[in-house]
Amino acid sequence: MIKGVGIDLVENKRIKRLYDTYGLKFANKILSKIELHEFHNSNSKIEYLSKHFASKEALSKAIGIGLYREGLSPKSIEIAHNDSGKPYFKKSAILHNLMKKYFIRSFSLSISDTSDYSTAVVISE
Repeated sequence: MIKGVGIDLVENKRIKRLYDTYGLKFANKILSKIELHEFHNSNSKIEYLSKHFASKEALSKAIGIGLYREGLSPKSIEIAHNDSGKPYFKKSAILHNLMKKYFIRSFSLSISDTSDYSTAVVISE
């Protein structure tokens, strides 16, 4: 049963302005340690940041609490990919506890982008 749906749309040039202003400080604020490593190896740094930020924002909306509430911050959310390249959220302790609290069994994540925008949709079940 669907518990929630979250969607977020990010204008890539907005993320570029933030990255140009704050540099790695911005990346450190929204990426997990593993994601930071991937980010450093990425050829599309702005798009990487945009897609991850949109995904994490969409997740918080699918839970129904928003970011920076109940211990949920972008840094505490990690996105990984299965062997086919499908993105998913790795369960951190914070995410596990929120899933239990809100009776969520799983999340589905879809990410898409163009040169101007990045978007993510998350369904919680």
